[in-house]
Amino acid sequence: MIFNRLYFNRGILYQNFRQHGWLGLVYLLLLLLSLPLTIGTTYRENAEEITSLFQVRGELLWFFAISIPVVMGLFLFRYIQAGGPADLYHSLPLKRKHLLTMNLLTGLVMILVPIWITAGVTGWVSTILEEPAYIFDGTAVWMWGVTMSIISLFMFTLTVAVGMCIGQSVLQGLTVYGICLIPIVFLGVFGLHLNRYLSGFPNDKFEFGSRDISPILRISNLGYVPPDWGELGIYAAMTVILVVLTYIFYRKRHVESATQAITFRMVKPIFRFGFMFTVVLISGAYFTMIEPNGSKYWGVVGYIIGGIAGYLGAEMIIRKSWLIWGRSLLPKFAVYAGAVALVLYVPVADWNGYASNVPTSDRVEKVRIGGEHFTYVDNQYIKIDEDRFYSTNTGYIDAVVTLHQKIVDSDLSLRPMGVNRVVHDEEEVRIDYQLKNGEKLSRQYFIPTSRFQEELMNMKNWEDYKTTRYETYFLDGDVRNIGIRSGYHRDRTVFITNLQLIREFKALLKEEILEQSYEDQLSPWETFASVEVYMNFPESSSKLLLDGVNRSATYEIKPSYSRLIEWLKQNKLYDQLRVSADEITTAQFIKQEINSPGNLKMVYADPQFIDGNPQSKKMIVTKNKKIISELLQRQRADFYTENDTVYQIKLNFIRGQNTYMMLREDDLTEDMRAILLDN
Repeated sequence: MIFNRLYFNRGILYQNFRQHGWLGLVYLLLLLLSLPLTIGTTYRENAEEITSLFQVRGELLWFFAISIPVVMGLFLFRYIQAGGPADLYHSLPLKRKHLLTMNLLTGLVMILVPIWITAGVTGWVSTILEEPAYIFDGTAVWMWGVTMSIISLFMFTLTVAVGMCIGQSVLQGLTVYGICLIPIVFLGVFGLHLNRYLSGFPNDKFEFGSRDISPILRISNLGYVPPDWGELGIYAAMTVILVVLTYIFYRKRHVESATQAITFRMVKPIFRFGFMFTVVLISGAYFTMIEPNGSKYWGVVGYIIGGIAGYLGAEMIIRKSWLIWGRSLLPKFAVYAGAVALVLYVPVADWNGYASNVPTSDRVEKVRIGGEHFTYVDNQYIKIDEDRFYSTNTGYIDAVVTLHQKIVDSDLSLRPMGVNRVVHDEEEVRIDYQLKNGEKLSRQYFIPTSRFQEELMNMKNWEDYKTTRYETYFLDGDVRNIGIRSGYHRDRTVFITNLQLIREFKALLKEEILEQSYEDQLSPWETFASVEVYMNFPESSSKLLLDGVNRSATYEIKPSYSRLIEWLKQNKLYDQLRVSADEITTAQFIKQEINSPGNLKMVYADPQFIDGNPQSKKMIVTKNKKIISELLQRQRADFYTENDTVYQIKLNFIRGQNTYMMLREDDLTEDMRAILLDN
């Protein structure tokens, strides 16, 4: 009887529901309008079979789950943030733990009742529809209810726990969402800091799956990858921990701390450091991304500005005034600035051994170049089985380790991080080692190709590299059909559906790829044709069948693939792809001068440059069939340059779509030079 009166006081419960019960009704109304109403009113000619109710306006439902419970927490515990209500409630003949239990119970009811009413209505609606737009079973309804309940309760208890440490409702709400975004700040922005100042740090170290750890950004892929039991278990465990912390904090909280920014003295330095460090990271990241060419210190300037702004902002929030100046301000700032600088410096310091760590070949079990591979299927990205990308070939391992060691010994300058930054003669090298002791070591570098040409050639001449780089393993799978498109005329396509021809083509293509030289891999010329291989590819790691409609691999037929080109001729496919000079009436040339020192420009075959040619640009037109035939034998691929002379070229066909191409001035034949350089 005493337990019921103290822990479940009817007067407190009645007052709570009378004053704040409308929030539960709003939650119920929003959920009903978003889920069962949508399911009941949507019409589709072909019903869509779904495995999760979050595939039906899941982003909106998740938004409600991370926002409405926060509002409930702010309103239910508003009394501890205002002086008058705090004195009134704490003068009642109830212990704090009893008062807290009443409010937590109120929030629990206002959250769970709307969710499970909505789940019941959704299940009922799905059974009475004669022509449903969505087909799902009871498990989907049950899982939706459990997910919404756990996430909503997590956000509610987080709001309450934060409220015990914060004395202002507005700051309380902002802090809740700030905490939810902290993982992204540290994994994303701090990862950018490491990528900028720590040589070899992979820029995708925290990228894939990082959004799943923030309930706010989780909304972006909710409809594709609904929460599983492991993720829900983590949120449930954190909810229990937050409830325990709430009771501890509430017992120690002083009534007079209402309206204060921070209620506990021990929390103030944590808040100062956390706020300052967050602003430092964001400011440093911003200045790093906009730093101009040749600048090394913009990021450091960003950290300094962020440190000053972050500390002053934290002090103003804590003191609730901009009048924070005093003798102790500068010494305290120096202490916090030193702590932040230490956290930023230690991970990127030379003496920690990260940048110089190169494993010896005898320590490496297998190695991979190029990083992880993902495929997009069933509305989600799935990581392809890693084993096929690793090589245990000792010769290949030696070549990779040799390249890695030279990169480290060369002590390359750190790479700028500007937006869309392009560096001449630069190549990305991503190395992943699986060591014999079970550890994994990953590094990523951007190196000048010319300085490492010998080491790159030794590595790239191995079939192990070509298999991964050009994805030849797909050619070992079950291929449905093959499409080939001419590189000279996009309308020229052929398809191979005969199984025997498919097997022969696959075998020849794989041989040509694996036997190509280092020079062929760096060829500056456009390909003769592109190949699209459509397949049914069983992915062992995901246990899914990647259907050929969703999965294909693209390859090139380079001019150097002589055996494959001869095979196309023998099977009467070559003539369907090639272009004859007799099909072209004229070739138009316009000279393009590239002069942008310090700023690399991408040069490509630009139709607008010719078709939109102002009268000031001289155009040379020729009908010479020899020149046209020579043009069909050479097309320069896209490239970057600061200073160069190119010719934009248009081939006018008798019938069909015209073709655009380009050549550098050095690529011109004698006949071309005769009409272009002498005019």
